[in-house]
Amino acid sequence: MSEDPKATPPPEFTREEMLDQLGRATDLCCSEDQVLWSIFGAFWGANTVLLVALFATGTLPANHFVGIVVSLVGLFLSITWHIIQERAIGHLERFEKLVDRLERKVGIPPDCAISRKINVDDYTACLARAKTSARTLMRACSVLAVTLWGFSSVYFIWLQAMKP
Repeated sequence: MSEDPKATPPPEFTREEMLDQLGRATDLCCSEDQVLWSIFGAFWGANTVLLVALFATGTLPANHFVGIVVSLVGLFLSITWHIIQERAIGHLERFEKLVDRLERKVGIPPDCAISRKINVDDYTACLARAKTSARTLMRACSVLAVTLWGFSSVYFIWLQAMKP
């Protein structure tokens, strides 16, 4: 029978072990942030290709089936991007909480901390002027893309259905 993880107390880590873990956690934050921005860039590149395919002649395609296919591909791409993006942001937030927790346990001075919750002065001085966070903007873009490609899909399906 396996042991209940709550029954055994967690091991105590040395300061050096926690600093090592802090280094790994900050590396994970950087890596996940890179993944997030790569996804964002790839998504907009793919959307550009789809929009060019949709308006290749400068007007809506005469064959509504082309519009249906391009719009459904855009919708699928946008939904997929939204799901992957939410996971990436979730991991990034999780790693940031870990960094915050480790910095508090190790006793990093606030003016040297990476965590925005600990180093409030630098965070406020550098980011207070930004009214919207990049994560909020990314989330809004994915929801907007899903909505627009969804409307586009419905529009082209409606045009095809109304065709005599």
